[in-house]
Amino acid sequence: MLSPHELATLMLIGNGPQTRNDTTAASREIDPVDLDALINHELVVLQSEQGKRPCPQITAHGRSMLAAVGRMG
Repeated sequence: MLSPHELATLMLIGNGPQTRNDTTAASREIDPVDLDALINHELVVLQSEQGKRPCPQITAHGRSMLAAVGRMG
């Protein structure tokens, strides 16, 4: 089960690319603890492009989780 913070982080990642240490948009800053939990649950992976910081990407399992949450509302 995900914590509310982890779920919110999954929603942020699902809405667009974001780096782990991005401080340009404080409202979209990702907590490394929440990100690590999402990676452990295989909802998110870190993908890095050559010369750039790793960027979290939602997995198919993560998209399914968000779809399920959306149906609950």
